Amino acid sequence: MKKGIVAGVVAIALVGAGAAALPVLQEHVAAAIKAEIERDGTTTVNQVEVGLLARRIVLVDLKSSHTAGLSVGRWEVSGLGWPLAELMRGRTPLPGFRWGDPLQADRVELKDLRVGNRGSGGTWKVDLLVLEGLDLARFDAGDAGPYGPVVLVARTMNALSVRRLEMSGAAVALPGNGDTFGMATVVAERYEGGRVATIVAGGIEVTARQGRAPLLRVADVDVGGLDIRRHLAAFSSVDWYPNAPIGQIRVEHANASGFGGDALARYGVSLGSVSIETVREGDKISRSRTRVGGFVLAPPLRNMESLKLRLALQAMGLRELRLDFDCAGTEDRVRAEITIDRCALTGPELAEISLTGRIIGADEAFWHAIDDGDPAALYESKAALSSARLVLADRSLLERALKALAATTGQPVSATRVNLARDIRRFQPAGVLITQGLEQLLDSTARFVEQGGTLTFDARPDPPLAIDRIDYLTGPGADLVDALGLSATLSR
Repeated sequence: MKKGIVAGVVAIALVGAGAAALPVLQEHVAAAIKAEIERDGTTTVNQVEVGLLARRIVLVDLKSSHTAGLSVGRWEVSGLGWPLAELMRGRTPLPGFRWGDPLQADRVELKDLRVGNRGSGGTWKVDLLVLEGLDLARFDAGDAGPYGPVVLVARTMNALSVRRLEMSGAAVALPGNGDTFGMATVVAERYEGGRVATIVAGGIEVTARQGRAPLLRVADVDVGGLDIRRHLAAFSSVDWYPNAPIGQIRVEHANASGFGGDALARYGVSLGSVSIETVREGDKISRSRTRVGGFVLAPPLRNMESLKLRLALQAMGLRELRLDFDCAGTEDRVRAEITIDRCALTGPELAEISLTGRIIGADEAFWHAIDDGDPAALYESKAALSSARLVLADRSLLERALKALAATTGQPVSATRVNLARDIRRFQPAGVLITQGLEQLLDSTARFVEQGGTLTFDARPDPPLAIDRIDYLTGPGADLVDALGLSATLSR
């Protein structure tokens, strides 16, 4: 009984002694870290705090001339997965990190981060950056080739996962012209080796170096299912070089709204939203849709360019031009084809222009060109254009355009219409074989000018026009009508 009491007293005494010694030990480690950081004379830190039990490190007022003018007002990391022996030596992930090292932390927070200076060709500043659930796996940092920094950053991004990222007050001054790209807020969730579940950004602005008002402003951006793994795989290769194919960026959905800025206001342009949606049916089939809504052109009287646009609209009897764009397509790797289901540019009560099309025989070379962003690979493909249709549905645009043309020539609208139709029928494009089929196409177009209605152009090449024959269409003497199987019809 007495032995048990004695053992308990001893244990309590040891714990008490350890607790009393812990602050001293933490101060010792903090001093060692400060000395290690400042050892080479290129970096200074005003204050270092260490919490060994929480694996917490705080650096206050860190400045380095070694990394293009790096400075951090406060750098704090907690739940640090870093060997305790390394901490005892004063070696931390900030000055002691080496490419390829693993790193884990529950939370990393940086305040008042600044990198670069005007003389170094660009600057980057962030008021607040928070990373939660950071996990960097060990990766190969060996031979990185002639573009090592780019390759190593890509390999790091490949090996990295972050549960949540929050950033505010970010701005990048671009090298050369000094234009600034800034974002008020960014929140990203679940980043894993090149794939991000969601990104929400607000207050995006692009501002000229000497400008006061932003050139371009986007109020809100919402992205889901962003996948840049092909990009990272390309950049990670020792064989990567500038302008090399870097692959396709994939996204499940993206939406940007609240466009503004001086670059748009200069011409009286406003834009409601831009959105992209992709629905995948397994690995072989995907359906995508892109929409641009709320485009309005209402040129102000502030410069010569916008004045010309305004006069052109007034000549057509318009105070403003409103347009919407909606395009949907399908990628079907089971049937080896890509279809443009419908792409339509619509001006309410003016006109609608729509396009549909189908490419068949999409082989491995074709998908390589699409997936890896390598257009040159298309010339090795046997994929072919099977069909296409372009429809011009006039509502009032033709009559308005003829009135504007008549105003510039000083002729009546009726004479302008007759003269334009005549010129279309007589048109002989250079380097193109003039055939009866081409004359029929031109005649249908001329009748569209005379009568209005809906003009439809169909392309049904027989056999389907292979991609490796595209050069023929640009060669002298090409028979476009026969090669593309072109025809035109006019309906009211």
